Amino acid sequence: MNNRLSYFENTYKFTDPATIESMQRDEKGHFLTLDHTIFYPQGGGQPSDDGLLKSDHIEIPIHSVRMIDNEIRHYTNQAYHDVIGQKVHCHINPTKRLLHAKLHTSGHLISNIIEELYPAYKAVKGHHFPGECYVEFLVTKGDIENLNLDQLNQKIALLVAENQTIKAMFIGSDKLSEICPDISYKIPTNQSVRIVSIGNFQYQPCGGTHVNTTSELKKLEITKFKMKDKAFKIYYTMR
Repeated sequence: MNNRLSYFENTYKFTDPATIESMQRDEKGHFLTLDHTIFYPQGGGQPSDDGLLKSDHIEIPIHSVRMIDNEIRHYTNQAYHDVIGQKVHCHINPTKRLLHAKLHTSGHLISNIIEELYPAYKAVKGHHFPGECYVEFLVTKGDIENLNLDQLNQKIALLVAENQTIKAMFIGSDKLSEICPDISYKIPTNQSVRIVSIGNFQYQPCGGTHVNTTSELKKLEITKFKMKDKAFKIYYTMR
């Protein structure tokens, strides 16, 4: 895999140098691999970055990025020849990067609030694509009528106004159960794990991009609930 995942270092860094390591093709199309990358690969319910690879000699559009077989693949529009070993500058679309980071952080904030106010609901999945955002919960008891939409949006507005800090760090997987005792899914062992926390809420494992403070989540609003069997989805937007 890439030696360094630069998108972990700073959500607000939109350009970074890299070296092209290979030009290949799979069922999704032509792709490049780099020695390290600032591009976020689609995953964890969050869309990928897009942008350009640029040098004095070439400009390569990147329309999608995926992690496949432990390799980050930067998909482009065609095969580019004689680019292996070239040094380029990666330029990501800053508007999309920040929107995706805000929507992803919003999903975390909503799951934190719901689990604090309504312990019967446990977040199990997030989908943070613009225009179709939701957090899915497993309901162990209680029912949909127990949730108060106005109360939840008031709580969101309060936490946004408080400008709470979003923190991220890496820990060894052997410490995960101690710091995150309530996670409902398995995490690979024998590797470092990135964890994220909003304000005083509990840390959660997360590999996505996040904004620095809750003040950047202005206009975040829960719009509706949807219940199907025991799966409960809370939809949200940033108006």
